[in-house]
Amino acid sequence: MKYKITLLLLLLMALAACTPSGGSEPTASDDPTTEAPTEMPDMDEPVSSDDPTAIPNEGKPDAAENIIIGDATVESIDVMIMESFPVQVSVHVTGYLGDGCTTLGDITTKQAGETFSVHIFTERPADMMCTQQLVGFEENVALDVVGLPAGTYTVDVNGVTNTFTLDMDNSPQLPGTEDGSLSDLGLPDEDLTELLRLTLERALVDQEIPDYALLADQGPIVLSTENIDPALLPELDGVDLVTMSPEEIQAKADADGDFPYLRFQGFTAVSPDEVNISLGSSWAIAADSDMLYLSGGGFTINYTRTDAGWNGEVTESWIS
Repeated sequence: MKYKITLLLLLLMALAACTPSGGSEPTASDDPTTEAPTEMPDMDEPVSSDDPTAIPNEGKPDAAENIIIGDATVESIDVMIMESFPVQVSVHVTGYLGDGCTTLGDITTKQAGETFSVHIFTERPADMMCTQQLVGFEENVALDVVGLPAGTYTVDVNGVTNTFTLDMDNSPQLPGTEDGSLSDLGLPDEDLTELLRLTLERALVDQEIPDYALLADQGPIVLSTENIDPALLPELDGVDLVTMSPEEIQAKADADGDFPYLRFQGFTAVSPDEVNISLGSSWAIAADSDMLYLSGGGFTINYTRTDAGWNGEVTESWIS
């Protein structure tokens, strides 16, 4: 009996320890100021760019930042002068690039006084593995020499220099002419028309103008209205000739590509009975063209008036 009473007392003491007292703190649900637990995001759902927890896009560098700009190594330069009116000058450049990944970049040309400075740049991808092999290159660079006075000029291409000499002022107007205009001859219109006809017939019918085949291969032959009155031009049998202003010629080249054309380059009245007329072919070069042409030519005819009419003799001819 004693043992039963002892076990009963132990059981009552255990139950008293498990029962909460009246002064215990209320649970979270009883406290109106307690915030609800934050709901954890579902890790299986994608994160949008609007989610504040998304990793910001740092962006990629521009392509230009991955290109190394350098200078081409130039070994030699040769200055070439084309005997046209006016003369054209270009520089033939030979050199090499540092490896198999390097290519030619921009080419800039500046003139300061009697010096032309040409800078040839290179481009190379910064992070590309390249063959360590020198790659040679050749490049022709045209120089703007129209209107330059006679004299000796220096060309500097990436530190390599050479010189060229203009024996006379490089003006589009031929030596010995006045202002190159047909109207300044002071002749009657019938004489002017006859002189134009005779000159064009010798150039295009008799095919005496140097490099005539260049013009014939182009279909209709374009004649510039510069220095002449197109109303005075005669029709030539068997010759497909069209006239265009200098602005129209340039627009055609920009639209269709480079092409050769004819231009009356100079007129000189020695006397009312003696006239010099110069006719030549030139290339109309598109604004985005980098070509340099070694073709074309022209001639000067000296006309004298006789009882039978105008008699002409070629006194000068040239070819580019």
